[in-house]
Amino acid sequence: MRYFLLGLPGSGKSHWGKIWARETRNSFFDLDEVIENNEGESIKNIFKTEGEDHFRNLESFYLNKLIDNYHGLVLSTGGGTPCFNENLKLMASAGKTIFLNPPIEDIASRVWKPETNERPMFNQCKSKQEAFRVLEDLKTKRIIYYEQANIILERWDENIIKKIK
Repeated sequence: MRYFLLGLPGSGKSHWGKIWARETRNSFFDLDEVIENNEGESIKNIFKTEGEDHFRNLESFYLNKLIDNYHGLVLSTGGGTPCFNENLKLMASAGKTIFLNPPIEDIASRVWKPETNERPMFNQCKSKQEAFRVLEDLKTKRIIYYEQANIILERWDENIIKKIK
């Protein structure tokens, strides 16, 4: 079975994806890491030098490649992956789509780290409240896609995984 984890940046897709893969005995992939490893360039640089359209095409290309090559996988998608190029339809036809939907306040606490600047989207935020507003805006734009997932999880733990698989 293929599982596709959807949600905002910082919603826990990679963290829980690794656990999900272990529990279901599937391979785990983070789509952003797959792109970076294969392209030899960071997502930030791809956006900067080639633009978002190019990045979204790469995202679709590697999504298709993973689906073609793995009958069992857990894929942590980028936050925008389901919103472009019919990717949501592709994922839904190839496996189960799961929207991880924790409270935005929880996500903002994870992504706003001024000392490390791990996530470029939040580098300009001067406070956790600004990160919250950025996330709220993203969710407003993307919720129409996320809510089409086969499964929507507001809260989860390892026991949920056993019920879904």
